[in-house]
Amino acid sequence: MNRKLKKMLPTIMTAATITGIIFTTVTAVKATPKALELLKKAEKEKGERLTVWEKIKTTAPTYIPTVIIGALTIACVVETNILNEKQKTAYISAYTALSSSYRQYKDKVTELYGENADYIVEDEILKEKAKATDLYSSDEKITFFEEHYGDFFELSKEELLMAEYHLNRNFILRGYTTLNEFYEFLGLPKTEIGDKLGWSADSGWAFYGYSWIDFEHKKHHLDDGMEYYSISFPFPPTLDYEDPDLYCEPSYPRYDEV
Repeated sequence: MNRKLKKMLPTIMTAATITGIIFTTVTAVKATPKALELLKKAEKEKGERLTVWEKIKTTAPTYIPTVIIGALTIACVVETNILNEKQKTAYISAYTALSSSYRQYKDKVTELYGENADYIVEDEILKEKAKATDLYSSDEKITFFEEHYGDFFELSKEELLMAEYHLNRNFILRGYTTLNEFYEFLGLPKTEIGDKLGWSADSGWAFYGYSWIDFEHKKHHLDDGMEYYSISFPFPPTLDYEDPDLYCEPSYPRYDEV
């Protein structure tokens, strides 16, 4: 199977399932009048009402196409679920491998060039990104950057602290929360990755060792002297926040305060 067809297979199977449901309904509707006619004829020949088994034997041939299409539809549903699980496993494996490589890279940079090397590189990357962004900070607003969101935004200190408070409140009361919920409290648009990443009280305590979502705010300076803060998580959001069976090693090492 070529790569393009393999990639499109879940979509094809979903389309086949929808088509199967439609044809199953259509054939069942068409077969019903014929089945009723056969029942009436059989009862007339027998001279009394048919038993349940006799009704089944009389009408079964009429519904054979419906049964066949229905069985194929069920097979498509099962196969689609299997394909989705395989893709899900592949995504998690890729995410884990990428995170592991990223962690090894950061550890090696620290080992070769000192403890502050990672922070210096991060600061330079953010500076480059800031040059292409129209940044403006009023007296009441502070410019922030969060790596999963991938862009700069402005908030007051009070707005940020309230967002972090409400996120932890939901986390404690509900037992889990998502990255998108944090963005909502910040007043930012949701992102696609924001619903896939989150924190779980159960897996957090069992696998990662946290029972509270911590935040770190690091100050950075642009070349023109303007200040902004990056928001990071000592325990970052993970893919397994809803399903502990997806547990993998933490994606990022804990940052040190600078």
